[in-house]
Amino acid sequence: MTQSIQVFGQFQAELTLPDQFKLIASDSRTRNHETVTVERYQMTEPVVMNGPHVTVVYGDDGRLISYNNFAERSTTGIPSKREAVAIAKRLFQKLDPQYARDLSYMRVDQLSRSFVDDANRQVAIPIMWVKFAHANGSYNWVSVGAGGQVIEMEREFEWDYWQSRRATEEWNYDDWVLARMGLAPQPAAPEALA
Repeated sequence: MTQSIQVFGQFQAELTLPDQFKLIASDSRTRNHETVTVERYQMTEPVVMNGPHVTVVYGDDGRLISYNNFAERSTTGIPSKREAVAIAKRLFQKLDPQYARDLSYMRVDQLSRSFVDDANRQVAIPIMWVKFAHANGSYNWVSVGAGGQVIEMEREFEWDYWQSRRATEEWNYDDWVLARMGLAPQPAAPEALA
């Protein structure tokens, strides 16, 4: 049975957890000077960096800040740009209608995300990355994968124009977390400085 994450006590059917995934870590971190909760879901403990996982970040008021599902495999195609934009707009509208009113569509890029499976093979996740600007000056996006499934969602991401990279901490990306811990090199721009 497919599980979904909850936002303000409501299950979000668009934001799924793979079968048998469970919460294995929940930590307080700082993101854009706000205390956030970072939750990690996997099949088993301990945390396996860059392995199949879902990371969810909630703001101090309980709003969903980001969702990343790096565990999905599919052989079906990704949606068209138009379909991806429609899915992204619907998701932001459902999660926070007031916030969604101040979003302005920017563009769609065809990209790829990945994870390392249990056999140590890199598994690619093709996505349509739909980017929005917000009236508050932040950037926001939804990545849509095979069959129209939401792979990523992030809001309130700030940009460091001087360094041409993210200014917002990336607790939702393992390579950045590893660099922050001093266990891996600093990811190249446009990733945030760890």
